[in-house]
Parts: sequence; C-alpha cells; structure tokens
Amino acid sequence: MEVTMKNGNTVTRLALDQETSQVRDLWAYCFDDSPEFIDFFFQFCYKPKNTLVTVEGDRVCSPLQLLPYRMQLRDRPIDVSYIVGVATRPEYRGRGHAARLLQYVDTILRKRNIHCSILLPFQYDFYRKYGWEICYDLLTYRKMEVLKTTGKLTGSYRRLGICDRKILSDCYLRFMKGFHGYFIRNQNNWEKILRDLELDHGMGFRYLQDNITTGYILYTICNKKLCIRELIYQNPEAKEALLQLAFHHMGQISRIVWKAPSTDTTYLSMKDSRGKLEKETFVMGRIHNIIGALSGIPFSGDPFVLRVSDPMIQSNNGCYLLKEKDAALNIAATGKEPDVRMDIRTLTQLLWGFGTADSSLAEGRLECREEWVMTSLGALFPPRNNFMTEEY
Repeated sequence: MEVTMKNGNTVTRLALDQETSQVRDLWAYCFDDSPEFIDFFFQFCYKPKNTLVTVEGDRVCSPLQLLPYRMQLRDRPIDVSYIVGVATRPEYRGRGHAARLLQYVDTILRKRNIHCSILLPFQYDFYRKYGWEICYDLLTYRKMEVLKTTGKLTGSYRRLGICDRKILSDCYLRFMKGFHGYFIRNQNNWEKILRDLELDHGMGFRYLQDNITTGYILYTICNKKLCIRELIYQNPEAKEALLQLAFHHMGQISRIVWKAPSTDTTYLSMKDSRGKLEKETFVMGRIHNIIGALSGIPFSGDPFVLRVSDPMIQSNNGCYLLKEKDAALNIAATGKEPDVRMDIRTLTQLLWGFGTADSSLAEGRLECREEWVMTSLGALFPPRNNFMTEEY
C-alpha cells in the first residue's frame, strides 16, 4: 500500500484507474501536443501506478508521471525515473500543488528503491529550488551547411523496417559506449521511439558497409525543416553518409536542425558556422537517496567527510564518510566534522560528471580548504560526456 500525503483538503497519492480521463484532459489543456500524440502516449506510456496526483474531493488538481528507465551512470546500470507531464489546472495554480507532487516523488522513489530522477523542465529555475540541476547539454545546429565530402563512401542506405529494432539497438549501444548517462533501451523503449517517429510522419535509414549496419538516422520533415532526431554512427564514413542523406533533401526543405552531442565537431567542416549553432541546456537530474546513489561507484582515494544540504529531502541533510573498499565507494552517515561542503545540486552534477570538483570550487558551489580532499573528490567524480536524446 502506497503512502498518501494530506494537506487540508488536498490529498497527494497515486492515481486511480478511473482518473485517467482527468489526467488526459489536463495534459491536452496544458501541453501543445497533437490529439494523435496524446492518444499514443496514453495508450502506450501512461500507467496509473506511475502517476502521482493531487486531488480535492474527486477532482484531480495536478498530475505528474514517472516513466521508468534504465541508465548507465558511473560504469553501472541503475534504475531512474523520468518525470514528465507536471501540470496544474489554472484555477488551482499558485497553491503549491506542483511542490507537493515533487515532494511526493521522493516518497515513492524511496519506496521503490530508485535513487535518482531526471526531467526536462519548462523552466530551469523552478526545479532548482527543489534540488534538480542541469546534467546534460547539447550542441544544436540551427542551420547546417552542406559539408565537404571525401568522395569515399562505399556503403549503401536501407530504409528502416519493422524488424530492425535489434540491429538499431546494437548500433546504438556501440555508439553510446563513448558517452555517459545514456538510457539502456529495452524493446518497449524502441517501440515507443519508432511509433513516435511514425506518428510525426518521420523516416529512418540505416547505413551498411559490407552488409553490416554502421549507423542510422531518424528524422522528420515539417514546415520546410528537416529535424534529425537521432544520428548514430560507428565510424566517420557512416556519419558523413547519413548527413549527406539529410542534405539530399535540400530541394524540398530550407534548413536542417540537429541536436548533437556537446562534443561534436561537425561545425569545423562547415564553410562558416557563425550564428548557425549554439550550446543548449537539456535534461536536469536529482539524487533522492545519497547513500543509494553513490554506493559502489568506482573509487580509489583517501577517505573524507562530506556534508550535504538538501532543501526538500530532510533525510539527505548531514555528514557522510566516503572511503574506498575493494576499488569502490563505501558511504555511510557519520557524526564527524566535514572536510567538504556542498548542496544536493552540486553533488548531483558531480555524480553525473557534468563539470568537475575544481570548477565547482572555483564557482563557489562547494567549500573545501584541503588540497588532498579535492584530489579525492576529483578521483571519485571525474568528468563525463553525457548524452541522451529522449525528451520523455
């Protein structure tokens, strides 16, 4: 039995089956999605057991959904929840319904032994005050130029078929080995991605070299704009070939948009990239259970005591002893004096590898006076190259 929260006439709990229509109607009111997408989402993704609501009487005031994913984080797979669909009826806004839902998220995730969550916000500052922080960014090409080609393309294109999921999955995992913080997609994840693409009248092609798939591209065309949803490749030729495929549409489109990994260097091959790309913040992350999230990550360094402050989750506040055990981190609450202090947002970014301990110190986001502690922090949280394409 899940725990409920009460505040006056407002109850925060998991949604009931009979409340699905209210949640759906509120989604349609608050978000600019087509009826076809809403049909798809509520048939394929929505589950009352993963939906949190605040209610007054029999009226749903505000819902929130927790989509389950498996993520590769610090050299191990972990379960995370992707928070989506946070909405409030206009007549109930300003009464703290969203805040109650975000607090209740922690109750549910701890009960389910899930230590981290992510979300794509409507406004970053709104979620920062509840402990979420930016952990991903992208390099967004707003208007790509036709690239110089090597003239050495030896492969061929093949349009995606309904039986290609296993091939795509293998190609995706090989590509993602060079990144961090990515989703380990299962069959349902792939079905969602491909059905969503189909819903938007999108297309997909594989690139084959010696009959082996070495890359693929998923894209949509709307209002004279080709948007690359995902470009995955195993070698430079596959990348060049798939981008060439996109540029073959230039007779029917005016520009190509691509949200690439932040480390992508395609712009160096553009004739003049100025004003045509930008660094863009993306998904935020949060630690809900410090001991659960950090235990077992690779570590080799001196022990130290960390003090964490958390504005929303009281049980996270306090001091922790971090030490090495069998080349992994052992962490436990302690009453000892801290060697380093930070808030939950800084700790979240360090766990994801979004920045470094040194940069956090320089920007005043952590307090530490001992160089040996900074060395241990750097060994525990080396920077990583985070990348994901999922928006829900």
